[in-house]
Amino acid sequence: MVKKLIFLSLITVLAYSQTLNAQSKLFFGTKETVPTIPEKGEQLKVIIVSDASNEIDDVWAISLALMHPDRFNILGFVGSNYDHTQNGIGPKSIETSVKTIETILQKAGLEGKYPVYPGGHPMQYEFTPSKAEGIDFIIEKAMECSPEDPLWIIGLGSPTDLASAYLAEPRIKDRVIMFWHARTENTWPYRAHNYNIKGDIHASRMMFHAPFPLIIFDTGTHLNAGTLEETELNIKPYGDLGEYLYDYRFKSDYYMRVDKGYFDLGDIAALVDPEIAKWQVIECPTVTQYMDYNFFKTNGNILRCYDIDRDKTFSMLYQGMKENYGSKAE
Repeated sequence: MVKKLIFLSLITVLAYSQTLNAQSKLFFGTKETVPTIPEKGEQLKVIIVSDASNEIDDVWAISLALMHPDRFNILGFVGSNYDHTQNGIGPKSIETSVKTIETILQKAGLEGKYPVYPGGHPMQYEFTPSKAEGIDFIIEKAMECSPEDPLWIIGLGSPTDLASAYLAEPRIKDRVIMFWHARTENTWPYRAHNYNIKGDIHASRMMFHAPFPLIIFDTGTHLNAGTLEETELNIKPYGDLGEYLYDYRFKSDYYMRVDKGYFDLGDIAALVDPEIAKWQVIECPTVTQYMDYNFFKTNGNILRCYDIDRDKTFSMLYQGMKENYGSKAE
């Protein structure tokens, strides 16, 4: 009887292993294309995926993107999930992200110009995509693109919607470039450890294991907005958007701090002007279930942004506010 149970257990384990390997072969793959950032002035076709109501940095980052239509041909936005245990925001986070993006557009005088879709809740299983209008939107627009003219998906939060779009339609792998805020500069090259990653570990691992081209923005802790006086001088005077961005700093004592990092602002600034950032092509690590980087078993190559100039980043924002909304301040 014992031998029979052992035999049945081995059969079960083998069957599970074969199923897992089949799924891995279907969705995993070597990253054969290393993305390059087009020179300043060339236009990128983009969808911005953001947990906009989660942090002040997303609000400022989206605002910066809107000031550069010469660089970004924005097809739309997706509001993504996040979780704050202290206020139970998780289930409502997607809705609040969508509303915040819509508010930014309204304050910028662009209400209704771009579609804003809800993203999906975190993936429950490794190879099962979440479902949402925003994910369908990403797939639709990606399938209209090509390797020669790819869709840039800028992920400023949880990677749920990026990974789910690929899992739902693997054919997009050659038509997209995933640009993801995966700031692990304090734990690089040992652990994949930041807020966006912990929000959806299944999706985070897929970002490294799937064959689509990947750029990780792995810096930004030093991108602090400085004093309230600096913000009042360079942001507040410029229209409804300026007032909104300035007032946002008062939503939290944390946002008001001189050393508060405005991390995601760097993603947009680095894409607007790649010369203000530092880049390196690296081997793409695989990632364990405990979010440890594994450089003994790699998966092609990716591009990593590992530093960006703080003053030039904020100067870009200040100049954009003045050029786009200066007349309203007079």
